[in-house]
Amino acid sequence: MEIGYNEWLALIIGVILMMTGSQLFRGKWLFLIAGYNTLSQSDKEKLNGKFIGRVIGILLLLSSVIIGAMVLYPKGKTVWFICQILLIIIAMIYVNGSKRKNQ
Repeated sequence: MEIGYNEWLALIIGVILMMTGSQLFRGKWLFLIAGYNTLSQSDKEKLNGKFIGRVIGILLLLSSVIIGAMVLYPKGKTVWFICQILLIIIAMIYVNGSKRKNQ
């Protein structure tokens, strides 16, 4: 199997997502979550940032696995794309519906 330019780019993006996801999962780099920096200190205290970081971290880690699967099994790109969309929708519903979001 020959790996072309697009596959290398996908692998590099997958590695970046894996690194970012692991840092968010650990509770670090929460500043990368959109809107988190603009919250006041009192609003940050109301929000469970570590919980949101864990969910987004898991989402990014699973996304990197999906990207790797797309590179290894290019014939199933449509299936992997649908898995990615479902993963994002499930994560959004879980975070917005969870009572753990607020402390």
